[in-house]
Amino acid sequence: MFDWIVPSFFMQSTTSTTKSSTSIRILDIQQLDDLYSLSHPFIKCPNTIAHLRKTKVMFLMRGLPGSGKSTLVNILKRIYSQSFVICSADNYFLDSQGVYNFNRDKIGEAHRVCQEHAEDACKNNVLAVIIDNTNIRMDECRPYFQKASTYGYIVIIVEPRTNWKRDANILNIRNTHQVPADVIEGRLRQYTPLIPFYFGLFLNQEQSNYVLQQAYGYYHQALQMFPQLRNDLEKVSRSKNIHVNNLLHRSNMTVQPKILHCTVKFIGKTTDQTRNEYSKYAGNRLVSHLLGKMCSGYIVGFAITPRARLLFTDRNVWSLWDQDDNETVTKNSTPTARNDNARGYGNKKQQQQQQNRGPRRNNKSKITTTDDDYDTSPMVRSVADDDVLLVDKVTPSNESEEMSFLHPTFGFLSRAHLTCGVGPGVSAVQTGQDMIDMIRKESDSLQRNTRVLDRDNEQMVMKYFGDGHCFVYLKEPIPVETIFTG
Repeated sequence: MFDWIVPSFFMQSTTSTTKSSTSIRILDIQQLDDLYSLSHPFIKCPNTIAHLRKTKVMFLMRGLPGSGKSTLVNILKRIYSQSFVICSADNYFLDSQGVYNFNRDKIGEAHRVCQEHAEDACKNNVLAVIIDNTNIRMDECRPYFQKASTYGYIVIIVEPRTNWKRDANILNIRNTHQVPADVIEGRLRQYTPLIPFYFGLFLNQEQSNYVLQQAYGYYHQALQMFPQLRNDLEKVSRSKNIHVNNLLHRSNMTVQPKILHCTVKFIGKTTDQTRNEYSKYAGNRLVSHLLGKMCSGYIVGFAITPRARLLFTDRNVWSLWDQDDNETVTKNSTPTARNDNARGYGNKKQQQQQQNRGPRRNNKSKITTTDDDYDTSPMVRSVADDDVLLVDKVTPSNESEEMSFLHPTFGFLSRAHLTCGVGPGVSAVQTGQDMIDMIRKESDSLQRNTRVLDRDNEQMVMKYFGDGHCFVYLKEPIPVETIFTG
């Protein structure tokens, strides 16, 4: 079945004083291919296209010969024509006249040349690198994932949405390279889901570099403004034999991708349980239709703690979020300055709404929305691009509320963050737990009206809660654009 239904004809009516006439335009199969392909947000959504045109993105095509990949590749080529490269193992078998001469014994060499072509494109910072192979198995895709991580590319897996993409008979008829039916059937048996380690909202490299620069700058300011914070962290830095200025850094992470991301669904290593988790999550129609879409958000602060802070006004994100915002933080999972664990800090995109309740009424910032019935229906009800962008912006309701971002967030999306750096030996997974702990410390200080050390300037308010917990509240949040993918 198709993901969405397109009529086989369009009807247009014109009226006059005498009679009505109706013209019918019949769409051929190629036109239908184009319409189904346009359901992808990176092909249809203007905001997504505008963002990706200035972002290093690797479109990894996936599908058997005849499934509709070529249609999608041609559309991508037209849209991202300013800077693109198409890498295909099939090109190895084309002679100087453009005639395709397949040699099964040369498949390995063809893929090696294709991978080299892709790496050259990445080294040259080509914005759109299109990998036009079948990419049926994970081992076929892994070299490209590695290159994307090395060179700061966002990966979007592109699969045709045609209803014959798993039909060996139709694929045998439609493929242009005369691939035998037995080969197609064998490849179909190998066709399994590509289960990501996590789904996330990814910044591009330019924005990631800017956020990291801001994070490290505020970290050094905090060390200067709060001697007690510096003393707390120096206890850790001495035990780790590293200078306190470099204690919390991205270089301390086991894996150091060039771009920042906010995890919205953690899957983990592939097991029977994670396969079920993946099927349940990725099978959600809202999730599947938002893959590759641009979602906007705000960075509203930087946490220096046992880690960071994000605000998402885009309700697309709410339907994607599947993290435990109410996780119980144990002593072992929340290091402080009194133990031998180093801290990290991140950048948190914070949502100021509660799950199933609409906007929080005790927050000073208000959510401007185009949906009057939002309070009873916080989830997106339609996947059409014209319907999902229901939250426009966050605005203070009056001048006295310009500091609205200084308040903590509870419940839904409260642990949304970007990990900007960690201490030596600290896992990036720890940052989400530390964010929850930080929110509780904020809450306790507000409810008890506890006096905390603070510093203020035109750009931010910085507060030190003790035990190595410091928060930088931005007076002007930093807008960011992210891409949802795995």
